[in-house]
Amino acid sequence: MVHQDGRIDKYYTQEVGMKHPLLALCLAVLLWLGLSQPSWAAIQEDIDLLIDTNECPVCILDKADLSGLDLNGANLKIATLTGANLSNADLTRSNLVLAYMDDINLSGAILKEAQMNGAQLSKANLSGADLSGVEMTQANLLNANLSNANLEGAIMLAVKLGEANLKGANLKDANLRGVNRSMVLFCNTTMPDGSIENRNCD
Repeated sequence: MVHQDGRIDKYYTQEVGMKHPLLALCLAVLLWLGLSQPSWAAIQEDIDLLIDTNECPVCILDKADLSGLDLNGANLKIATLTGANLSNADLTRSNLVLAYMDDINLSGAILKEAQMNGAQLSKANLSGADLSGVEMTQANLLNANLSNANLEGAIMLAVKLGEANLKGANLKDANLRGVNRSMVLFCNTTMPDGSIENRNCD
């Protein structure tokens, strides 16, 4: 896991080492140097493993095209999916805890009741996604596109949003405790209490 200040979590490195020793060595060097995690190309072996077994924790799936796949209940804990395309994929009840997904395309994806606590989703495209009942405590959604997304009943404690686009989104009954909403874009957005927020309508 990469922290806000760019540090790589030592536990992330340890778990990667269990599957990809050489990659773990690279991460360890970056950790020692205090640098952030780079983006790798997807490992075909990991793509095949995911498709065949629906289990691929700590996998390298950066920039992979997984659009439209049925990944219901998939285990992708601590996987890296930077720049990957999972548009219209079914990730219902999937495990994406601590997954690294900056710049990912999840537009139209189904993520109902998915576990996404601590996930990195900076600049992610989640437009039109179904995130109802999702758990994403302390996830990083800085400047993500959540327009027209369904977040009804989502648990979003201490989520980082920055200038995230929530225009047309449904946040009814969502738990946003500890979330700074001062820069978030709202227009025809259903708030947790059922009211409609239009502060950023053109």
